[in-house]
Amino acid sequence: MKLPLEYRWLKANGFNGFVPWLMLDEPGVDGLRAEFKKETGEDFFPFAVRQDCDDVAGFRVLNGEIQKEVISTHLTWSSRREYGGFPSTAIFKDMFEWLKEVVIVDSWDWMSEEELEDIEQGL
Repeated sequence: MKLPLEYRWLKANGFNGFVPWLMLDEPGVDGLRAEFKKETGEDFFPFAVRQDCDDVAGFRVLNGEIQKEVISTHLTWSSRREYGGFPSTAIFKDMFEWLKEVVIVDSWDWMSEEELEDIEQGL
C-alpha cells in the first residue's frame, strides 16, 4: 500500500513528530490497526501515537487502499465500541490539516523551559 505524498515528504525530510506526538518507527502497526477495527468497524493505517495517552493517528483505509484522510482517535482497548460514542474520532482532510489542528496545538501545550531542557539533554 502506498502512503500519501504528505507523509512520504515529511519522513524524507526527517520529520519524527512534535512532543507529545511521535511518528511510529513501523507505520501500520498491526495491534493498533486491529484494535481500531474492533472498536469502530473501520480500517486505518496508524502512523503516530501520543506518548501520554491512547491517542493514535492513521490514514483512513477504504477498499484496501490508504487514503490521504487522517483519523485521530482515542482507543479504549475494550475491543468494542463503548457507550457514549467511544472511541472518539476526528477526521482531517490530510496530514497537514491534522498537524495544524492537533499536533501543533498539543505541542504548544507541552512547551516549557523544563521540557526543552529534557529534550536538549536527550531525556
